[in-house]
Amino acid sequence: MTDLVILGESMVEFSQQVPGIFQQSYAGDVHSVAVYFKRLASPGDRVRLMTAVGHDTASHGLLAALEQESIDTSLVFRHPTRQLGLYMVNTDNRGERSFSYWRSDSAAREVMPLFREATQVAGDGGYLPCGIAPRPDLFFFSGISLAVLTPNTRPAFWELIEQLHGAGTRIVFDPNYRPKLWSSVKETRAEYARAFEYAHLALPGIEDLSALYGVKSFDGACDFLDGFDIEELVIKDGPNGVCYRGPTERFVEPITPVAQVVDTTAAGDSFNGSYLAYRSQGLSPRDAIALAAKVSALVIQHKGALLNDEVFRRSITTPVLSEQ
Repeated sequence: MTDLVILGESMVEFSQQVPGIFQQSYAGDVHSVAVYFKRLASPGDRVRLMTAVGHDTASHGLLAALEQESIDTSLVFRHPTRQLGLYMVNTDNRGERSFSYWRSDSAAREVMPLFREATQVAGDGGYLPCGIAPRPDLFFFSGISLAVLTPNTRPAFWELIEQLHGAGTRIVFDPNYRPKLWSSVKETRAEYARAFEYAHLALPGIEDLSALYGVKSFDGACDFLDGFDIEELVIKDGPNGVCYRGPTERFVEPITPVAQVVDTTAAGDSFNGSYLAYRSQGLSPRDAIALAAKVSALVIQHKGALLNDEVFRRSITTPVLSEQ
């Protein structure tokens, strides 16, 4: 059984269906990772989303949506005054997306103070070992997770990461770079350097590495990331394939391009959640990458970040699912 904790922000999503008409749901990069992991995980696997919400109607709706997906909400904290962030997705005729955000006062920005308050040991002012009990097997966060945290709360986040790393939890990091969320490239690089130092598994995209470091190829990405002590790299480059570099092997897995892309929202997030689920079931990196790419390809042929669960289960027929 695998226990995965994912830290970040779930938001209200309004996704354009036709011009002027939007469908409301809940999403966000880590939200999508959690959903796709859980949908593909073995029955005993658990995913806990670590975030903060408010007391508003949308926050209540988010908790209900997470529970419907069987995602553990024991690490979802309530902020007394803040609410959920919100974003709108517009897509062009090629399926490329653009976003408009309202998240500056999001409750998720204050998740670390709420977490520390909730885990403080009564009486001596200390903290529970690693803060999260039981200790998870995997801890996932993204560049967006980091960017959303207010700068004064990041030290508490890095303290948690150091504790988890030292206790044996595998740290998983996806850079997922969003320039508008950062004050400068210098700040981003400094925070990402810490993330890469702690990561056992990194899931970067060439697009993000290119924007931040000028890296434009799989070889360049491996050369750059080899400067950190990362056990496994899974480097995504859209239709150009996925490069894997592990302790004993390195390969590029080709990807079959999608003929008609409808909406690229959650392309990388659905891949990440699926890859982690397949690997947790014991699949090889190559098989997990191939199957996760099929999930991602399915997702981008539909509107919105989260594919309807019934459609998803009807469409994804893999050896892993058929055996259950």
